Amino acid sequence: MRLPASISKLRLATLIVVLGLWADVSLRGASELEQMDNEVSALYQKSKDGIVKVYADTPLSPLGRVPFLLPPRAATGFFIDGAGHLLTVATEVQGAEHCWIDWQGQRVPATVVGCDPDTKVALLKVDPAQCVGAGQAMPFPPQGNSDDLRVGSMVIAIGFPYDLPSTPAVGFVGGVDIKCGAHTFMTSHFRANCRLSPGQGGSPMFNARGEVIGMAVASHGDDQCYALPINAARNVCDQLLHGGTPQHGWVGLCVAERRFVPGPAGANLWQVYVQEVYSNTPAALAGFHNQDILLRICTNEIHRAADVLNTMFYHHCGEKIQFTVLRNGMRQEVSLTVGHRPPAEQVVIQQTMPPFPFMPLQIPLPPVVPTSAP
Repeated sequence: MRLPASISKLRLATLIVVLGLWADVSLRGASELEQMDNEVSALYQKSKDGIVKVYADTPLSPLGRVPFLLPPRAATGFFIDGAGHLLTVATEVQGAEHCWIDWQGQRVPATVVGCDPDTKVALLKVDPAQCVGAGQAMPFPPQGNSDDLRVGSMVIAIGFPYDLPSTPAVGFVGGVDIKCGAHTFMTSHFRANCRLSPGQGGSPMFNARGEVIGMAVASHGDDQCYALPINAARNVCDQLLHGGTPQHGWVGLCVAERRFVPGPAGANLWQVYVQEVYSNTPAALAGFHNQDILLRICTNEIHRAADVLNTMFYHHCGEKIQFTVLRNGMRQEVSLTVGHRPPAEQVVIQQTMPPFPFMPLQIPLPPVVPTSAP
């Protein structure tokens, strides 16, 4: 059957519009991918001069009566200022007899200013005169605020895999974790699906604006890595510059977290409570009790056990701080002076406790207090 001319023209016009929209979407998708490709390439070209390969000589190991020299360890490092200071992973340079960087094909000696095995941060120093010339500043990438990272944020790691030139690896933040398996970090690390190879430890991780927001310190599985946030790395770096060895704070509490149902709203909330107070510690001297519920440390609200570690990470030994706790249904303020962390002691986070639906009937929740960064 032959359609009226008006209907045929309408169908033809509709087909043209659909094809036009499809072509527009395809072109727009292609242009967005091309734009991302151009931005990653531009970030790499802009930042690569501030990222170097770091080598460390391993001490001689006796093999019978013949000294046996192991091959040098290799990692990635990046400059943090124009004076020649750079960060890399402590696992590759700690205990080394000699360290150096590969600066555009030439070997430049590097001095280890300090290492922190707890966070895997090592601070090195080179003489800019041997790299860029006397009176010139070393190139270094800008740093951002790692607190702005969210799950789903795009990150770009730039490092030296194996014996190959530096290369970018693009991924996305999959989580912000305090633990990796049985290991508990000193502070939260962000997990990204960037596949990193040997030699890329210490790689700077950039955000979409081209700012360093972390340093890769560990691999997890085949395509996951953990990065120390740059805010935490700066905190360690400042201590290495001024004291040589970071003094991580210690209060002597074993904390645990539990989830409970607050009432008709049905939303799950978390509580962090004191499971044990270690003897002869600042916490014991301050009068903490088992089952004290932690509400705040200074001005930072405590909702999860990770909040305790993240807050305490930025408080140093000798600093006086104030805790707000809930004890027998009453809010109390507890003050203490942060002590030195004993080598054999660690902050313990116990497994999550099962829900307690009856708890809101016995323990009223405190009003919400605005938080601020430590």
